Amino acid sequence: MRKAISVLLIIGLLSGCSNYRELNEVGLIIAIGIDLPKERESGYRVTYQVINPSYFSQNGSGSLPVINYTVEAETFIEAYRMASVIIPRENRVTHLSLIIIGEALARAGMGLIFDVFERGESRSTFPVFIARDSTAEEVLGVVEPLESNPTKSIISTSENNQKMYAISEAIPIYRAISLLSGEGQNLMLSGVKLSQPLKSENQTANLQNIKPSVVEVSGLAMFKKDQLAGWFDGKFARTAHLITSAVESTSFPLACKGNKNITITTQGIKSDIKTELKPEPALIVNAKIRGNVTELECYLEISNNEEMIKLEKKFEKEAENQIRETITKAQELEADVFGFGKELSKDDPEYWKRHEKEWNTLFSNAEIDVNVEANISNSGMLTDPFKLQ
Repeated sequence: MRKAISVLLIIGLLSGCSNYRELNEVGLIIAIGIDLPKERESGYRVTYQVINPSYFSQNGSGSLPVINYTVEAETFIEAYRMASVIIPRENRVTHLSLIIIGEALARAGMGLIFDVFERGESRSTFPVFIARDSTAEEVLGVVEPLESNPTKSIISTSENNQKMYAISEAIPIYRAISLLSGEGQNLMLSGVKLSQPLKSENQTANLQNIKPSVVEVSGLAMFKKDQLAGWFDGKFARTAHLITSAVESTSFPLACKGNKNITITTQGIKSDIKTELKPEPALIVNAKIRGNVTELECYLEISNNEEMIKLEKKFEKEAENQIRETITKAQELEADVFGFGKELSKDDPEYWKRHEKEWNTLFSNAEIDVNVEANISNSGMLTDPFKLQ
């Protein structure tokens, strides 16, 4: 029995050594940044973020976990192959986890840039972000203190924000392709940017600052066809996700006496959208929101049922106003990022077939009808707030 166990252990160790050798023979690309070129009139500037195996060795404490390589070429595949002039190992995208598109490229038009990811060997579940007010190369170049590499930081920050406030949503590339090639709904992608410019060209110097430059979530990019048309920021980005039911939890401050606020934290949001013909299109949003009172800055007897009903009505009105304002912003850009046209195409395919080409104009001029049903079910461990002496 002991001999059998020893043989199994030896086999395990040998297979482990084999995997280790493979890691040192290939360049595992975990993120790709795509920008407009600097040294060419056309094509792309592509940054590849590659895992540094030396970092994970016993003597790798002084090295960085990833290395960025940047090349320019006429096409994306040409850039991928040209990267072999600077990446000393065979390129592999089997572990690709993130794509970042520079804002300048997004505004110029992304075209069929995602086509290559559908045809290649990489998975199509990794998310896509827009580098706001900067290039993808710059965003992928920051070294942060809390995460081992920029790729992990961007994905973790986005996921954390989606759970806590819902400005961001990690849109997988297959869904981005579906929206770009589908009908009745424009693409909407989360933005990321550096919180502040790097103070030194030495990336590791960023770790010595008590307030280092970090990657932060920054709004939602609205597209019209394949071109970036504008941004939702702050509460408008959050409310855009509320309309599409992409909110896990968020908070709503409601004004009360003396410039103070009552904060409602949502625990469940369900929204339904549709387009009704009256006879012109009208954009309908019906939302149900459950929430708790999580902060009181002014005195309110929330143990009183009538006061709670008033608070729910106030909450409903505030949510309705935010939804209406958010849709209006999209109408100004003629960018139906919510899918009202998509719903219309399913409910009335004949009307859609006749008016599909003019939907942007119809959407921008459509009436907005919002109905919110709010239920505030919990006020925490306290009922009424304590009274100040």
